Amino acid sequence: MNSDVRMPTANVIRMSAWSIAGLTLCVPLIAMQFTSEVDWTGFDFVVAGIMLGTTGLMAEFLFRRFSGLAYRAGTVLALGAILFTTWANLAVGIAGNEADLFNLLYFALLAFVVLAAVLVRFRASGLALISVGAIAGLILLGAVAASRGYAIWPQTIVLMLPWIAAAAFFRRAARNA
Repeated sequence: MNSDVRMPTANVIRMSAWSIAGLTLCVPLIAMQFTSEVDWTGFDFVVAGIMLGTTGLMAEFLFRRFSGLAYRAGTVLALGAILFTTWANLAVGIAGNEADLFNLLYFALLAFVVLAAVLVRFRASGLALISVGAIAGLILLGAVAASRGYAIWPQTIVLMLPWIAAAAFFRRAARNA
């Protein structure tokens, strides 16, 4: 019997990604032991776990359905942008604080992105256009927020960067298909 068992690279990457998701949940737990600035409840951990789990399962689904490095890079960036925007919006809010109703517009934008992705059946060409649409939506939200007195252009630019890269990767994947 051969004791030198090698795992396929894809399994190592999957295990690493799920481990990182689990470790991400440990960060606030550890921080709570050292500072009162981090004060998560059980509900916070459940919500974060659902968000990380949903993101991971969606990545697994798309990686199994579509191959190609460009498509997968675009997927990671787009899912990361959705996760980060949701997490930031729930934690501290993007405009004002997390209780500001204007922040619901960011959730509406993300819901539109997800619905549009389903409608284009997650095809790279459609996802490239959706990524551009997300960028346009963020610019619009940033402009409206600025007109309401919020100075959120730095946050808007940070939120746009992964969408810009995702659009480029999905466009490349569409050309290679």
